[in-house]
Amino acid sequence: MYKTAIAAIVAAGALVVGLPAQEAEASTLKSRALTWAKWQIGDPYRGAAAGPNAFDCSGLTSYSYKKAGKPIKRVANDQYNASRKISAGSAQPGDLVFFKYKSGGKVFHVGIVSRKGYMIHANYGGYYGRKVIEEKIAPYWGRKYNVYYGVVR
Repeated sequence: MYKTAIAAIVAAGALVVGLPAQEAEASTLKSRALTWAKWQIGDPYRGAAAGPNAFDCSGLTSYSYKKAGKPIKRVANDQYNASRKISAGSAQPGDLVFFKYKSGGKVFHVGIVSRKGYMIHANYGGYYGRKVIEEKIAPYWGRKYNVYYGVVR
């Protein structure tokens, strides 16, 4: 309930000054989605869970964007295919970060960029615990997997 009340206040009062309307809307959407993701830090990881009290990776991103006012696809690879691809240097907080095995195949994991070089994601590994965390993208993720970035359309 506490998370919901704060989110309503943030969503109602979100203003971005000095940007063209489309950029301001996108910026506000990203910041709201990121805020929702941050509020889930510490919630447990659970396969196929899409919130509100447990998440898998794409469940967290789809939940965060839906709460921010923009429903997106539910599966990581579908989110990747629906996003506008950008470079790592262009990624901003609220953009999505995707991971593929170096050998190829589909995107298997997704997170939300929280700040330069970091993401919030539903961690299914045991090192940090099976929960929503903020974690550095490199060196582990960048060394083991191909990393891609996308903007929600």
